[in-house]
Amino acid sequence: MKKLIHIVLNFLLPQKCLGCGEENDPPVGGLCQECLKRIDYPFLKKANNIFAAADYNDKFVKKAVWMLKYRKVKQLAKPLAELMHQRLFVGNLVSDKWIIIPIPLSKNRFKERGFNQAELIARYLAEKVSAPMLNNVLVKIKETPSQVSIKNREERLNNLQGAFAVKNPHLIANKNIILVDDVSTTGATINEARKILKNAGAKKVLALVVARG
Repeated sequence: MKKLIHIVLNFLLPQKCLGCGEENDPPVGGLCQECLKRIDYPFLKKANNIFAAADYNDKFVKKAVWMLKYRKVKQLAKPLAELMHQRLFVGNLVSDKWIIIPIPLSKNRFKERGFNQAELIARYLAEKVSAPMLNNVLVKIKETPSQVSIKNREERLNNLQGAFAVKNPHLIANKNIILVDDVSTTGATINEARKILKNAGAKKVLALVVARG
């Protein structure tokens, strides 16, 4: 039965790399190691206290993020997490000192998409660095227009005021947090989430994204 399922999956989603099209044994619908290496580094690895693994203008990254979010190719979360791990981490984290938390979606956006792409990436990343991933702490309580649709920086900042809240603050009291998202442009989303987490008792909040756009 498992063999039959594997055959069907290979027919529907061939084991070909999204970047080069070769069958280099990547995850289903993913990116091979060679293409991961060729992805452009960001002009600045760190900006607005946010660390990025790649430049969002890189065609492979842009396509992978788009397919993950809007075509629901969830398997792409794994190579994107791998890219973050390769470029932003040295060794594993001490699990009782660091917690990984994804940027949440609002209830309506989650219902519409069916999953949170940041959470999928964060889950794989947590496995790679041996740290817990919590999705029951940071929540989005306010429906807001997409940040992409707002061009003015000040309007983006105002758009997110009061958008996040913290549940179960005891889980993050005096803990160091790695906040994870897929793409950052102005940094408004992450900075607002960081502020809420710090106000709730987090010791340090480090922000990591797949790409800066």
